[in-house]
Amino acid sequence: MNFVGHAVVAGAERGSDAYAFGAMVPDLRRFAAGEPLPMTDAAVDAGITSHHRVDAAFHDHELFRAWTAELVASMPVADRGARAAAHVAVELAIDGVLLRGDAAAYEGALRWAAATVDGAWADVVARMRLGAIVDAYGTADGVADRVVSVMERRPRLRPIAPRRGDLAVAVAAVLPSIEPAVHGLVAELSISPS
Repeated sequence: MNFVGHAVVAGAERGSDAYAFGAMVPDLRRFAAGEPLPMTDAAVDAGITSHHRVDAAFHDHELFRAWTAELVASMPVADRGARAAAHVAVELAIDGVLLRGDAAAYEGALRWAAATVDGAWADVVARMRLGAIVDAYGTADGVADRVVSVMERRPRLRPIAPRRGDLAVAVAAVLPSIEPAVHGLVAELSISPS
């Protein structure tokens, strides 16, 4: 699950903007250039814990495995690169579906964070609010471009990165399976408030 999905699951769990922001923090750290989170908050810390619990359940979930397998099967070559790309592409495609639907928890988390954090974290939140990072998640081409761009920047992944066009076709093939099931998956991954 990626940061938008984490915020939506956290919002379903507690309805707390700080908790939803905390659920995104582990995924957003890479954008903050190693700067530590400039505040402490019990709800944010609980959200970070939620992130790790949800990731474990999500990566083990039958739907994630089925969607990843479907995407790999839609690639011209089902190799290590296709499997690596499929894992990330499914997560980004889920974010895209959530952003087109009900992303109120994500938006609330970013509003809360914009009033709370500073430094590199304020820059990260501003980028997320402008949508430059998440706009790409709305289309199969955008998801493919983002995934391949990330893989090409990593020396170990660059040689196995799939072609953008091949990945875009595969993402388009799996989206009809993701779209009707994603809200049920969010509900399943959410725990009752404690």
